[in-house]
Formats: sequence, C-alpha cells, structure tokens
Amino acid sequence: LHNGLVVMLLLNMGLLKTLSVCVCVYAPWCGHCRQLEPVYAEAAGKLKKEVPALRLAKVDTTEEKELAEEFEIGSFPTLKMFMNGDRKTPSVDSDEAKAFKEVSLEVTDVEFGLTATPEVFQEYEVKASSVVLFKKFDDGRADFLLPEDGKLEKSNLTTFIAENSMELIIPFSQESADKIFSSNIHLHSLLFINSTVESQKTLLEQSKVVAKEFKGKMLFIVIDVTAALSHVLTYFGVSEEDAPTARVINMDTAKKFSIASEDLSPDSLRQLCQEVVGGTAKPYYRSEEIPEDWDKKPVKVLVGKNFDSVTQNSSKNVFVEFYAPWCGHCKELSPIWDQLGEKYADHDDIIIAKMDATANEVEALTIDGFPTLKYFPAGDYFKLFKAYYCIGNLYDMHSFLVFVCFRESSDERVPLNHVAARNCGSALSHLLW
Repeated sequence: LHNGLVVMLLLNMGLLKTLSVCVCVYAPWCGHCRQLEPVYAEAAGKLKKEVPALRLAKVDTTEEKELAEEFEIGSFPTLKMFMNGDRKTPSVDSDEAKAFKEVSLEVTDVEFGLTATPEVFQEYEVKASSVVLFKKFDDGRADFLLPEDGKLEKSNLTTFIAENSMELIIPFSQESADKIFSSNIHLHSLLFINSTVESQKTLLEQSKVVAKEFKGKMLFIVIDVTAALSHVLTYFGVSEEDAPTARVINMDTAKKFSIASEDLSPDSLRQLCQEVVGGTAKPYYRSEEIPEDWDKKPVKVLVGKNFDSVTQNSSKNVFVEFYAPWCGHCKELSPIWDQLGEKYADHDDIIIAKMDATANEVEALTIDGFPTLKYFPAGDYFKLFKAYYCIGNLYDMHSFLVFVCFRESSDERVPLNHVAARNCGSALSHLLW
C-alpha cells in the first residue's frame, strides 16, 4: 500500500502476537489523520530498512469499531505502541501512568521514570505491571506489583515508597526525623547503641532480620548515643551507659515499652515487638528516684514513683504543678507556687506539690504544655482541674482551693471545669487574703 511502502492495514490484531508494532488509530474523515498519512508512510519505509523488527500499522475505526472500543479511543489520530507481541505495557496516557505521574509530583525526594522497553524489563528481571524502587541500601530494590485488575492506587504507591525508601533500620538524625514522624506507621522500635563498640554494631546488623519481619507494621530506628540529641535520650530515659538498649513507642498513645539492657538480643527484640503489635506488652513510665527530702518543704516534690501514693490519698486534696526546667513560664510561677505552699503548709488535708514532667511520667495522665496545674480532690482520684500558663493571680488560686475544699461536701456541686484561674498577672498582694 501507499506506493509499496510497508504500512499494514490491519483487519484484526493477529499480527501483534509476534511483532513490535506502532498502531495509528484513525478516522477517514479526520483532517489531522489525512495530514499524518504521508508522514506515517514515509516513516514506515525508513523503519523497514533501519529497524525491520518494528512495524507500523493503522486501524480504520469506521471499519474496526470493536478495536476502537477496546483501545478506548477518544481522539484522532491516536498512536499506540505494542512491544514484543500483545503483552500490555503501560501507556503514558493510561490511568496507571497518570497516577504514577501524580505521585511523582507529590513525592519530591525520589526520582521517577516510566519505561516499556523490553531490554529494561529483561535486564532487571521486572514483571509487567509493576513498580520497582531502586535504592542504595538493604536489598537494593523493592518491587510493587499491581493487583490483577491492573489498577494503580495512588495511596498504595505512596505508602509503598514511604515504607521502602527508608532503610530497614533508619539512622536517626535531624534529616531523617521528618520522614520518621510523617510516616503512616505509628509503632517505632528504637535501638540505642554506641557506634564505637563493635559488639553493638554487630547487634545492629543482626537486628535487621527482625526489622524485615515487622516491615509495614513497625519502623526500626537506630540512635547513636554518642551523637544523639540530648532531648531524645532524656525523653526515653536513656543515658550513654545504658547502651545497648531498646525502646518501642506507640506514637498514637505515647506509650513506651522497653527491654532490660542485659537481656537485649535479636530474639528478645522480636518478642517485645510481637507483644507490642499484639497488644499484650506492658508500658513503662519514666521516674526519677524519690528525693529523701521530698516532703520536707511546703511544696512537696513528686516523681513517677510516689505520684500515685500521694495523689490517691483519700484524705488529701492535692494541687500539682507539672513543670519543665527550661520553661520560662514555669520559672515565673516558681516563687508564687512556693508561697502558695507556705500558705497551706499547716493544712493537713491540703498538699501543694510539683513534678518535673520532662523526667517523670504517670499512667493515664498526659501533659501537653507547661506549666499545667491539676487538682486531685480528696476521695476522688483523677477528678482534674487544668489551667495552662496561669502564673499570676494567687488570689484566684486560693479561691479555687477554698471553693473545692468546701464544695466537695455540698450536695449542690459545680463542675470543676467551670472554675478557672483568671486575670493572670502579678498578684502577690493577694497572697495574705
């Protein structure tokens, strides 16, 4: 046809089973198709001489309506490439390719590429309808196979990339922190090691087997205690001397789980991870040691180990300040809190107390800001009053204590959350009210 040039008029797609064919889907009435026709014929002649394994073909949609429907043709002319037979390869216009491109715009720290070249498939032993993530660590690659229906869900691909673009055990740093904390995986296993000790580096390598077993369920992170940010060690209650040790944290609940350093091994780490995932592990809560003089001053010092015994005392009304040593508001409140303690020092049923909430934790009690003030009324554990950053008006704090002490025995009670410290500022003149 067309002066003897090799342009095949396909009446069916049988030839596609053995050839690599570029098919032009056209309509005789289409002006653009008529313009393309001589150029397409010329290209066919050149390919016959230079690339005989590749053929050009065309399909008249007025004659082959079923093929047009199968190809889902929306405009003319449309070119489709069939490589090495009728095996389906991703079209740059397919829904899967579009989803792939959309993900590439959202995930900016990974390079993306799209190919249908048979040599590439063969070289990397890639199956059709798959996405391969190549990386310079762990196994070197991760394969994402599309489901049987061939549909590529953006959310599934994004999750796959997020989970596999990080190492099995991720070195914690300021650079990796964003990826770690933005992950959809909220169970994190942390291995604290001293990178200068060979046996601990060996433990890290051995733990990769465990990390692989829990891939997709838990992130594994290694923290070098010789280079770690101090607040990270403080948060988990770990010192350099504790290495090697491990912690697991549930980022949703902030509950933490641990292994005794002397018992740490890949097997014990695996067991802890299984218990955490299964919901049977018991969390631990950080606590400083109880100071010998914790109750010798007007403001009592609470830590994790004595918090319950003091606040659950049914005969005591306990007012607690939860503070952070570095907090400016807490430093401003400190002298006022001391004076409040002195004012009620001779009240046997009232305790004014404080606790460093950066070094101590209490089950079922979450501190979200500093300072936080909570009131624990006598005989009613964890009936809470909470006031943030109200550091000044001692008159109102006093009024609040008087109110709760006397209203507890009243039948006409007012909910504690209706009472608040107001008019924050300097009000020491009310101290002797």
